Amino acid sequence: MSLLSRSTGYLFLVAYVLSVVSGGSGIALACCAIGQAALLVVAHRRRGRHWPALIAMALLTYLPIPFFGSAAVDLDSLLAAAVLLMHGQRLRWFGFGVITLASGPAHYGLHAAGEAYLHAYVATAAVGLVLYSLLRLPDLVDQLGSTREELTEVIRTEERLRVARDLRSGLGEQLDAVAERLQRVRGELAESPDLACRTADDVADRTRTIVAMMRRTASAQRDLDTPAPDRAPVARSAPRLTLAALVASMLAITVNQVLEVPQHQAVNAVGGLVLSALLLAQVIRPRFAVPLLWTQLVLTLIPLVWLGPAWCSWLILLAVAALLRERAPWALAAVGLFALRAAFTEPTGALDDRTSWVLLALQATLALFGLSRFHQLSVQLNRSRTELASRTAQLERLRLARDIHDLLGLTLSVLALKCDLIGELITRDPRRAESEIDQAIRIAADARFEALALTDDRAALSLRHEFDSARTILATAIATVSIDYDDDLPERADVVLAPVVREAVTNVLRHSTATRVEINCRSRNRQVELDIHNDGVREPATSNGSGQGLRNMRARVLDAGGSFTTSTGDGEFRLAAALPC
Repeated sequence: MSLLSRSTGYLFLVAYVLSVVSGGSGIALACCAIGQAALLVVAHRRRGRHWPALIAMALLTYLPIPFFGSAAVDLDSLLAAAVLLMHGQRLRWFGFGVITLASGPAHYGLHAAGEAYLHAYVATAAVGLVLYSLLRLPDLVDQLGSTREELTEVIRTEERLRVARDLRSGLGEQLDAVAERLQRVRGELAESPDLACRTADDVADRTRTIVAMMRRTASAQRDLDTPAPDRAPVARSAPRLTLAALVASMLAITVNQVLEVPQHQAVNAVGGLVLSALLLAQVIRPRFAVPLLWTQLVLTLIPLVWLGPAWCSWLILLAVAALLRERAPWALAAVGLFALRAAFTEPTGALDDRTSWVLLALQATLALFGLSRFHQLSVQLNRSRTELASRTAQLERLRLARDIHDLLGLTLSVLALKCDLIGELITRDPRRAESEIDQAIRIAADARFEALALTDDRAALSLRHEFDSARTILATAIATVSIDYDDDLPERADVVLAPVVREAVTNVLRHSTATRVEINCRSRNRQVELDIHNDGVREPATSNGSGQGLRNMRARVLDAGGSFTTSTGDGEFRLAAALPC
């Protein structure tokens, strides 16, 4: 955000106070205006309900009325803006309305004409709202930027909760049923081996169904493209309100110009609408701002040759368009437009009149520029929040899909293998079958915990734990298992490489007829090197080298700044990963 955008509110306040000071109302009223401006700056810089400052501003607004009458009406606007800045959401608009409605009777008495009341209401409300909006512009931008991390965390939490509901509703009941049937197999083991075999086969089929369901869940997570909403937007209504205020301001300028120049009413009406539309288009569609600005430049400057002073008020809109470019050459061009407008002003012999015009034109320019930038920045930042929410949701969905596939997939695959083994051991080795049943029940309980840990960040990944689990799991199906690792592996390696070990073990069990598996993990030269080697490869390299599991592993390691390679040849498969730590 540029310095001009951040200081627009203060510049408008200075121009407004200067217009009061130069209006010939006297030193006392000028001091009241300067005092109010200083208190308003304090209210803006130090947020909160500053009752002493608010009371002081009220005194500076209403005490001069018995002495200066309607000349003090302009100070109501500063008090109205201060109320909007100081109070909470519920009271500030009520206080703003009270001050606006009180401005008419306070300055013109109880029996004044309706036009006088209307003038006081419009002046107080319009200037107060514009000043409040311009002062709030940098705060809104900072607030929108500071909530990006909060938005990211909210979206991640929502995605985790959604997946947690899906896992608990589908997986929890299925695993409970598996555990219950395994208990039944244990009870039937001695009394009816044939019935126990049939129950064990049913448990194995059910477990494979769970594995397939988990893989579908992981795939659905990757393919889900539903946008994530920004449920707590900071400024959802701000773009619409500022756009409405901008349109109303330009229409007011057009109406005022038409009424002040009766000899060219039709030309000014059409010209004001066209030039206002061009400026509005630049605000709404910034990417077309350059050609629209040159069009506005031509339509503003050429008629000056014939219409002169009757047309020069539209230089204000052109100055606003130049300032929106927020570059030094265009800012100098805006200053030149002010000088050009002054050159077309008919001399009246009164320096105060020309000074008054300059201050009013400066206020109008700053107000239109501030509202335009307010709209553009609020739209831009709300859009960036929406894009951030969608991007965060997609990344979280991919992470959850990867973790479901890598972490939970192995546990469920091992459970399925255990159930198959139980069915084979019931008639051959009932004692070992009973031991395998106990292990299968524990694995089912572990699967429920892992499903919960995936979505609430309680998963404590550990390479040592994965190596011990791999040794236990592989020993039941493979003749030769060699696992060797350093004891002082860094914590970062646990987070990145533990899922790699788990997925690699799953692939050995699912995609090979291995008789030998070797796993080595060493810390050398400030990096951790993991090497996994097995024989018995029974599928082409595409199965082992480019499956979803290996793609997930590669993504984990590469995202952490490491290297990842796989190779297949002579019926053997090798995986090598290196992670800098």
